[in-house]
Amino acid sequence: MKNVIYICLFLFIANVFAQEKPKNILEEEKVKTIKVNNGKEIVEKKIKVTTREEQAIEFDAKDKNKTDKDIIVSPIKVKKTIEIDNDNDRLYDTMTEIGYYEFEGNRYNFKKMNNGFLVSSENKENSNSFGNIERFNKENHYLFHNAETTGIGYFNTEGNFIVEYYDKKSGELVSKEFMAIK
Repeated sequence: MKNVIYICLFLFIANVFAQEKPKNILEEEKVKTIKVNNGKEIVEKKIKVTTREEQAIEFDAKDKNKTDKDIIVSPIKVKKTIEIDNDNDRLYDTMTEIGYYEFEGNRYNFKKMNNGFLVSSENKENSNSFGNIERFNKENHYLFHNAETTGIGYFNTEGNFIVEYYDKKSGELVSKEFMAIK
């Protein structure tokens, strides 16, 4: 009887963990190696750029009872990780994560920092700092500030970043959304 209970418990737990939503994942990794002579020795430096694209697999509701279902085009979340190795060991010394967003027709990079994100505009000529996002102690609550505004921000369920602030000119609460690049 004890074994039957253990088997049932195991099957229940395994079933709970197997219910993750399916998704397509494309991960591309590029490594560039540079050899530098510093006068004493030749040091090999590496830069590894990993681009990860995730797309949830969603099916058309009209194909609910069919075996072969049509897939609905869903948004793709892109995350880039840059790792730099400045010495001869196998470990990378620094790592930077970047997410891509669109706001008012412009593209922005969200570079992950220790206490939040650095937001910079993505121009072909140069990359300008647009603002900072600092993490609060409460989960998914951030302080967004730049030259024009200061407000409270959070990531919604679609992965977009929402900033809410008080507009002194209109006297109203304004909500702006950085759309995750799909």
